[in-house]
Amino acid sequence: MCYNFFMRIVIIYRENSEHARPVIEFKENMRRRYPEKNIEELEIDSKAGATEASLYGIVQYPAIIVSAHEGNVLGQWEGLPLPLVDEVAGAAVELESRSV
Repeated sequence: MCYNFFMRIVIIYRENSEHARPVIEFKENMRRRYPEKNIEELEIDSKAGATEASLYGIVQYPAIIVSAHEGNVLGQWEGLPLPLVDEVAGAAVELESRSV
């Protein structure tokens, strides 16, 4: 059973930077291994990206945030190297198992 509405995975980065390639690879690996998990992408230079980064106190990019629907942070990673796909998915699975 899928509970994607209970959690949110966000990646904040600059599309035209040296960070873009690792982010693209991470997203592709996540899509292949966990196709039911959606990743929201935010450009750090956009209003939404800057607001999100400020809200979670992010100072290094790329950044990945896994949060519950009410905003509780389940996992947060900043800078390179990016975390393993399983680490990020694990934070989301932990929420799903508590929600059942």
